[in-house]
Amino acid sequence: MNNEAEQQGMSNAEWFHRLYTRYYRLLYYGAYSITRDHELAQDAVQEAFLKAYCRIDSLKRREGSAAWLVAISRHVAIDMYRKRRREMCSYRSLQVVCRGAASVECTIVDQDFLQRLLSSLEPVNREALLLIYEYGLTYEQLADCQRISMSAVKSRIHRAKQKLRGLALQMDPLPSTTKEL
Repeated sequence: MNNEAEQQGMSNAEWFHRLYTRYYRLLYYGAYSITRDHELAQDAVQEAFLKAYCRIDSLKRREGSAAWLVAISRHVAIDMYRKRRREMCSYRSLQVVCRGAASVECTIVDQDFLQRLLSSLEPVNREALLLIYEYGLTYEQLADCQRISMSAVKSRIHRAKQKLRGLALQMDPLPSTTKEL
């Protein structure tokens, strides 16, 4: 395909259109095998093609384009699957909290307790935790955002979680004003 494309003087857009028509199904099946959700797999493939198109000039040889697209698609599908799983976990935990009779009071106490825990962290670690778990960034996105290595991101998250565990065991989840209720 590469020689043929170059001989015909094919533009990047034309070449990319050929890639799309040739490899869409392959990428879709790969994304579906990861996500087990048709819509999420379609979204992952579209996102992968968008990322690939934005970086098409970084591809040195057109012969390796299939492997390149598969790798991008696989990473996007994994990221989307993880994000969906985190969203579902937080939704389920919210449902469990809301089932109780005193759910509003418990939620307020839980939020206050969580705020106290988070405020005790170093700002850098607190920011990393919030960006990952609250805003859904991937480790890779956080590393790019903070201009640090992936291992530094993992270390920050790990240290923050350890500190939270230790503090949660030491702290009383109920502030002194709510104990009297």
